[in-house]
Amino acid sequence: NKIDVNNPFMRPNLPETTLRKRMTSVGRFSLTSQTEANPSVPVFFLALSSGSQANKRKQLDERGTRGGGFRVDDFEDAWMKNGMPSRHPRFHSVVCEESKYFEEKHNVKPGVEDDDETYLEIKAELDRHVFETLHYSVYRDDLRSRIEDMLMSPLQVKDKLWEVYISNGLLGSSGGISKAKVDLIVQEDMEHPSNFSGSNRGSILFRRTTKKGPWEDAASQNDAIPLESILLFRSHHALADGASIMAALSDLCDEAEEIREQIRLQLLKWKRRRDSKKGFRKILSKILRLIKLCLWFIFGTARALAYQSYLQLTTRVNPFDAVKFDAETKGLAASGRSLSWCDAAPLDEAKTICKVLSKAKGSTITINDLFVSCITAAVTRQLVEHEEFMAPVGAHKTKCVGKHMNVVVPVHMRGGVVLPGESVGNNIGAFVCRCPAEMKHDAKGGSCSVERLEKVHESLLYMKKSPAPIVSHALAKFCSNFLPSCVTKSIFESANANASVVITNTRGRESKIHINGMPVESVAGFIPLPPGVPVGVVVQSYAGSMSLSLTAERYAIPDPDKFLQWVVEEYQALRHAAANLQ
Repeated sequence: NKIDVNNPFMRPNLPETTLRKRMTSVGRFSLTSQTEANPSVPVFFLALSSGSQANKRKQLDERGTRGGGFRVDDFEDAWMKNGMPSRHPRFHSVVCEESKYFEEKHNVKPGVEDDDETYLEIKAELDRHVFETLHYSVYRDDLRSRIEDMLMSPLQVKDKLWEVYISNGLLGSSGGISKAKVDLIVQEDMEHPSNFSGSNRGSILFRRTTKKGPWEDAASQNDAIPLESILLFRSHHALADGASIMAALSDLCDEAEEIREQIRLQLLKWKRRRDSKKGFRKILSKILRLIKLCLWFIFGTARALAYQSYLQLTTRVNPFDAVKFDAETKGLAASGRSLSWCDAAPLDEAKTICKVLSKAKGSTITINDLFVSCITAAVTRQLVEHEEFMAPVGAHKTKCVGKHMNVVVPVHMRGGVVLPGESVGNNIGAFVCRCPAEMKHDAKGGSCSVERLEKVHESLLYMKKSPAPIVSHALAKFCSNFLPSCVTKSIFESANANASVVITNTRGRESKIHINGMPVESVAGFIPLPPGVPVGVVVQSYAGSMSLSLTAERYAIPDPDKFLQWVVEEYQALRHAAANLQ
């Protein structure tokens, strides 16, 4: 009959079919709120090391004739071996013309037996997403340029929602792995002399003591040179938020099952604590908890909206607006992004600093508080430098720095993890808080780092106790569902309350992960700048190290490496203060 003719499963010899799934409200919001100058495309890279050529030969034996490093075939093997198409089918979706649905192509497979029904299998066309490219020859600059291009160029969501570029080269050549980490990797290789012949080992020692680059001249002639592989990702926020993407890609690693098991155990512990009470006490506890939750949400929402309105009314201009106007007047304004990344501190050391200062001040200072304080101090120094540049004769006549600055803090609703059995999604909210900017130093000209940290902690704690991230998530859904795109863009631009900087914190695994046996040495993510916010910083922990990555307008941060140096200097001031207290 007619229904059977129109049913794709009833038509014989159908090779593939397309399924449509409704997009999330926040996914549609990311499409309508982005601008041409600010595409909603987060970028991040994974830097892998493959050890010495001896290890490379071992990999060659295992992988056939692919060669050393990490190749497209290795990525495809890891993708399919870990069942990524079935775990996260949205990676194989595109946005349809109406921008309301995801479209997935599926192969229609026949059943095992003649009587079995056909079934669908996602068509994983990885050749449209994964590419191999030339390695970055100029230290840091080539990689920086490629990241900038990926941040600024729009992603054609009707064709694909993500892509990754893979390159292989000599260890330390791209700048994706810091020089300190490169030295550690080389030292580890040197501690295993079986990887080297005597002559090769001598060549490595000689080359590491010269003033030339990490691997120069003799690099191509020596058989014991470690290699690195850079996996440079970008995706659209319509696919998922950046934290969910990075969490989902942990399913690619060799430790994926171990990570999922750890999440299951944490959920089980939480459930046992929740269900520890029995009988009438359990029912009463649930009722009281529900009442508290309702009261918290009702009054907290009112307080969060009132505070947001207060910030918008009292912050009429962005501190960087005067800088932008001056740069445009002098013809110095340049399009593009200022980018940098660095390893900031050992994770254990940062935790110790927080514990010591918390005990001294009678509060609970977190690592997020610590680095937000350091970043706001660096933003203040940058604004002071702009003042001196704009008015070199009478500094501070052109006032950019006030007593306060607004900071946008994105919050992942699931704590930055993808729960077992779930796929990627848009589980992101945000809040705006007011942090100190210019502060008076004490009479001796000493540092006010600890005082700044206290005020930052109080401000962040005030917002963390409110349902502001949940409210912002709900408002984003409402705007995408019911308001025109022009109104949505206007609301999105004004919602940041003229914030100077957006700071997001991503928690990674405490030990190294591996992909096809290759250790991931470094991870760095770059946040797309929301319209109207000129500076964005990602604070990330991974493998016992805290790292920073900066994305900024060029007029706002002309020297990104110096800016991150200021952040580290402020961290060192807090470290010194904690050491004195201890």
